[in-house]
Amino acid sequence: MERGALHIRVNISIGALAMFLLKAWRATAFGVYGFLHFTKSGFIEHSKKFKPEDMQTSIEGKNCIVTGANSGIGYATAEGLASRGATVYMVCRNKERGEAALSEIKSKTGNQNIHLEVCDLSSVSEIKSFASNLTSKDVPVHILINNAGLLEHNRIMTPEGFELNFAVNVLGTYAMTESMMPLLEKAAPDAKVITVSSGGMYSVPLTNDLQFSDDKFDGVKQYSLNKRVQYEMLHRDESETNILCQKPNKARHFLSFHFSGGFDREMGRDVL
Repeated sequence: MERGALHIRVNISIGALAMFLLKAWRATAFGVYGFLHFTKSGFIEHSKKFKPEDMQTSIEGKNCIVTGANSGIGYATAEGLASRGATVYMVCRNKERGEAALSEIKSKTGNQNIHLEVCDLSSVSEIKSFASNLTSKDVPVHILINNAGLLEHNRIMTPEGFELNFAVNVLGTYAMTESMMPLLEKAAPDAKVITVSSGGMYSVPLTNDLQFSDDKFDGVKQYSLNKRVQYEMLHRDESETNILCQKPNKARHFLSFHFSGGFDREMGRDVL
C-alpha cells in the first residue's frame, strides 16, 4: 500500500509540474513573441517594411463595413478608410457613442459617405436584421472588418442562451461574415474579410468548452480562447469544415490581424 501511494503521489507531482511548466512556457512565449510582434513596438518595427505607395492607396467607391467602429481599433480603421475615400458603414452597439464617432470622422476626413448602423453583435437576430436591411439596398461589400470584441469578466448569458464573450467574439463574427457573403460576392474579385484577433490567443490551448462552463469563470482566458477559435475557423482546411473558408470560384479572401495591447482598445487605436 505504501509503495502504491508513493507511486500515485509521484505521478501526480510530475503531472502537476508538467502543467506548471507548460503554462509558464505559454506565458513567456506570449510575453516575448507578443511584445515583438503585436504591441505598438512590434507595429513600429514591422512598419519599416511598409511601402509608402501602398499607404496612400485610394479606395474611393469601395464599400467597407467596420464593426465596433465607435472606439479603439475600429474607430481608427473607420477613420483611415474614410480618409482614403471609402464609403464606410460603422456598426456600433451604442447609438449615442456611434453618432459621436460618426460626427468626428466626418469632420476630420471631410468624407460624408459614412453611415451608422446600430447592431448588437451579441445577438444573431440583430445581425440577421442588419444584413437583411443592407441586402435590400443591394450594396456590394468590398471589405468587411470584424473588429468588434468584448472582454467581460463576469459570466453573463445572452437572451439567446450564449455566454456573452463567446456570443460577441465568436458567434457574432461568424454570423456577420456568413450574412454578408452574398454582398461580398457582388464585389468580386475585390472582396476581403479581415478579422481583428489578439496575440492573447497564444496564451491558451484549444478546448471544446466554448461556453467556459468551469465554475471559476475567467474572462481573460475566455477572451483569449475566443480569439484562438476565430483564428482556427479562418485557417481550417475546407475539407474539414465549412466555416469561413475561401472557395476556389469565389472572390473572398480571409485575413487575420493580430493585436496585443494588454486588451486595451484605446491602445489599439494609438497603434493604428
